[in-house]
Amino acid sequence: MNALILSIFSIVVILSFLEDYMPSWQKVMILLAMGVVLICVSTFKPMTTADAINYETYFYQYDDAIVEMSVEPSYRFLSRLFLSMGFSITAIFLTYALIAIPLKLTMLWKLMPFIFTGMIVYVGIYYPLHEVVQIRCGVATAFLFFAIIPLEKRQYLQALLLTLVATMFHYSSLAFLPILIFGNIEVGKYWKWILGVSIPICLLLYLAGFSAFNLIPKSMIEGKLDIYKDMSEMGLWGKKYVPYKQIVFVFEFTLLYLFIYFYDTIKKHCIYAPILIKVLALEMGYFIMFAEIEVLGNRLHELFGMFNVLACTQCLYIIKPRYIVRIGLAAFSLIYYLVQMYNEVYFH
Repeated sequence: MNALILSIFSIVVILSFLEDYMPSWQKVMILLAMGVVLICVSTFKPMTTADAINYETYFYQYDDAIVEMSVEPSYRFLSRLFLSMGFSITAIFLTYALIAIPLKLTMLWKLMPFIFTGMIVYVGIYYPLHEVVQIRCGVATAFLFFAIIPLEKRQYLQALLLTLVATMFHYSSLAFLPILIFGNIEVGKYWKWILGVSIPICLLLYLAGFSAFNLIPKSMIEGKLDIYKDMSEMGLWGKKYVPYKQIVFVFEFTLLYLFIYFYDTIKKHCIYAPILIKVLALEMGYFIMFAEIEVLGNRLHELFGMFNVLACTQCLYIIKPRYIVRIGLAAFSLIYYLVQMYNEVYFH
């Protein structure tokens, strides 16, 4: 599976250097074929894939008390439905892939003129993470990414409904609510200062021992949060991670401050710039402030991955020549994937 995903990644990298010279119809045909391949990989992955056994357990024990407490209603509903029809866990994998992947590829096509450059980051980082491993989060991120369109148009009710739909697939989607409130506010001088100092302040609070975990309203998802905390305290998630030492943190930190410095240039090319820059700051803030519970901090941080895909392509407008950006994104995404592969994060 690693070889297959890396092969798809290599094709995307090559296409990114050719896309400036490709007609739209050719891009569409390639994208459709690639979508079919990505859906098949996500659906027919081996059960040695991380989390696959857990999903199978949730599938067959959807009415178990612990599963009801920790697994979102959409998954339990589909499990009940497919089991009653005699289907296996593959039906769940296929359903989630058919929702998430076409929606994400459609959004990338609508939002990005340099779609294959964006897909370098998607295939190298977020596709294996969301569509292959964290399938519930994968569907949730698709709906949150879709919400960027009505949010930019100030259609708040539609954006809220999409967020609530995402929550039915993964509870962490509630973390998107601050973006619904502040996301489309124009970024002027004061907002740049606020965003610029927010991450250093979060780091200082983290080093001082502050955790935002106890600030979460636990009425809706208390059981799941307690499970996260108990497993973290028992060491079942591995050793405590230090957020600012993670390779993805350095990457996003650099991206955020590039956005702040070149914001006016980026805004000329991307109407979603006010939302993207706040998402970058918020996801890094979650990553730092919930580091006490590794799985929670990572889930909240990874929730905004598709926004990062769109944000990365904006570097094509501020760094010349463009091939430097493509080489940089390809190198980072490849290194990230190889590290995950070495640590057997995706496949055991």
